[in-house]
Amino acid sequence: MINFCHITFFLLIAGAQALPTCSYDVCAKGGMWTEWATTKPCPTNCGSCAKILYTRKCLSTNIPNCACVGDTTRYIPCNTKTCVYPAQRTCCIPYVPMIINGTSQCGPFPKDTGRSSEAPCCPKDGFWSDWSAYKPNSNNTAYVRSRKCLSGPSGCPCVNPTTTMETRTDCPCRKLVEVGEQVKKTIRYFPMNVVYTDKSCTAYQDLKAFNEGKGERPCNPWEKYPYASVIRYVRPDGTIGEERMSDCVSGGDQRATVFCDTTTLYYRLDINNDEIIGFSQLNILE
Repeated sequence: MINFCHITFFLLIAGAQALPTCSYDVCAKGGMWTEWATTKPCPTNCGSCAKILYTRKCLSTNIPNCACVGDTTRYIPCNTKTCVYPAQRTCCIPYVPMIINGTSQCGPFPKDTGRSSEAPCCPKDGFWSDWSAYKPNSNNTAYVRSRKCLSGPSGCPCVNPTTTMETRTDCPCRKLVEVGEQVKKTIRYFPMNVVYTDKSCTAYQDLKAFNEGKGERPCNPWEKYPYASVIRYVRPDGTIGEERMSDCVSGGDQRATVFCDTTTLYYRLDINNDEIIGFSQLNILE
């Protein structure tokens, strides 16, 4: 009677037994694989005299920074126990008799160097995609973002938490913070006084546009402009920028406006598109 080769294979279908949790936190070296499996019968009874096709599946294809390394198919010797001599050769060439796991086998067996030494398992808490950008809902009454469980299709559910969608009624961007002390250097500044509009996810601050004395001098020479209102701002990476907002002489728009980037969740200046964490109008330029 012809024996069938046997190898453990974790079936990732509904009703299959759940995989255990991995001992590592993120991803095994070489990615996450199923065990090698085959549905083909072995045409010989012993001696590693035949090879059959085995396949395996990468469990972490859609998981960031967890790419699988190695082949998805290979031929592996089957029915590897030694044959009874002298009825036939003990092992077929190039294999030789050896003790493997306490039994007489025809080896050596091929090594799989392209995968983790651990059995198939699920990453702790699963793997989530990044959150999408916030978008207004159909009624324009809230902002919504979503994410997907990338490891779910491989039989590894995401937990802690299980939220796939978040909704908020206010603008999702981080509120601007006072940065006057950070940007003033040797000069003074006017405190930030921003007005937020949640529905449009924008904000603005009216700027001082006249030199009224008493230590207030918002209009100063700046580059080629004789009298301009200027702000200094801090970017998320900590660098400082400076921008002319309006010309005090011509009576232009005396307002600094920003809009929410719903992907990065930082406000951006309308005038130059820079992301900022806060800004201040300068008082007396030097």
